[in-house]
Amino acid sequence: MYLWNRLMEPNPARFADAGPAMADAVNHVNEVSAYQFNLWAVVLGRAGFGVSALCPDFGPFSDEMAARGMEDDVFRDKVNAVGACMHGVPEDSLWQVVHSVGDWPGPPAVIANAIWRPIQGSNLLDNVAWAMEMTSYVGEAFGARSVVCTGGPGTALSVRVYNGYDSVADWQERTAAVAADAGWQDRMQAVTAIADGSTLDTGLIRRIV
Repeated sequence: MYLWNRLMEPNPARFADAGPAMADAVNHVNEVSAYQFNLWAVVLGRAGFGVSALCPDFGPFSDEMAARGMEDDVFRDKVNAVGACMHGVPEDSLWQVVHSVGDWPGPPAVIANAIWRPIQGSNLLDNVAWAMEMTSYVGEAFGARSVVCTGGPGTALSVRVYNGYDSVADWQERTAAVAADAGWQDRMQAVTAIADGSTLDTGLIRRIV
């Protein structure tokens, strides 16, 4: 399974217009697409919006997106409306899902996200193995929902872990409980030997669509 992401940074002068315009565009896509797209807004981190979708194979997914951009006049109008609210061009990335923990009946309301790269002298597989073991431990001990991904083009040699929550309050409560756990603390100390902390990027996002 693959996770496709598109990140967009709003123009400060059009910040209030960006969310409704993007929700309108994503809702339209969900009416005509074979895939399910979700829209996210940053709660903690650099202000912005993201669109995501899961796909079993990136080829057909990419072909559908390209065809929609060429053939769907309504979609193009909505994209133009979104573009007028944005600063710069969007940034796309593709991630391969390699591990999942917990029950995912659907997209969660809130996601905590962490991305990093291996430290020089380490390798990607060591970091992936650590992430898989850590998320399995937290899932068993605290009932956490977690996914481990590896980066594709544009994010090569990166590891991504995201955790799903029912609300921001749920995230805060669960995060505090996990952080106080000795097993979690020991694992976080161990990862410093293989992960490049200077590349760590974290954030909290809320689902809009």
